[in-house]
Amino acid sequence: MNIFQESCCSTLAVLLLFLLQGSRADPEPDVHLHKAVGDSLDLTAHYSKEGLEVKWKYNEIDFAEYDKDQIKRVNSPLFNGRLKMFKGNISITIEALKLQDSGRFTIVASGKNGYQPPIKVFVLHVHDLIRDVQIEVNDSWLESKNICVFHLRCLASGDPNPSYSWTGDLVKTGQNQSIHLHPAESAKVNCTANNTVSTKHTVRTVVCPGKSEDSRFCVKMLNT
Repeated sequence: MNIFQESCCSTLAVLLLFLLQGSRADPEPDVHLHKAVGDSLDLTAHYSKEGLEVKWKYNEIDFAEYDKDQIKRVNSPLFNGRLKMFKGNISITIEALKLQDSGRFTIVASGKNGYQPPIKVFVLHVHDLIRDVQIEVNDSWLESKNICVFHLRCLASGDPNPSYSWTGDLVKTGQNQSIHLHPAESAKVNCTANNTVSTKHTVRTVVCPGKSEDSRFCVKMLNT
């Protein structure tokens, strides 16, 4: 009799544990989103609306909720004046993104009978646009080898940490490069600065005229 009771209790415990686990859907993997300053971010719940409650969080701070077929802001200054809400598809749009909006957004929902849909997590990365690219040139004359030495530096405005690459007569990567030319030789270099959301490039031609008669080094640099 005791064996039978223990067996029943064990079975009931396993069944209860199974039911409890079954009411919690596995969490979805984080989704990483890359946006430019000024873009919009859409956060749609994608759940059945019947008997559903939804909360939107930014770095664990509630800023909007959906309940009883209504969607509204909660008491938070987050995204003031930039928040649009659509109850038809249970979604929120944050407009005019700023660099400081980068962070972790979560959508947490609960339904009838304790059902909990998977938490949706979006990790937002907001990047500044690359606005302009210039090539800075410093030159010198190497008497011992009869060559011009050009030290090139690519400078981008906007994003402070873009990636740099060079093409043309100088196929390399990195912000700083150098090139050697003999008298009467020229080279065209193209520097490209890019990040996840934008890219810009500029082209420059450098010419080595050699050493002038009055021993002063003169280098022509042409924008193209």
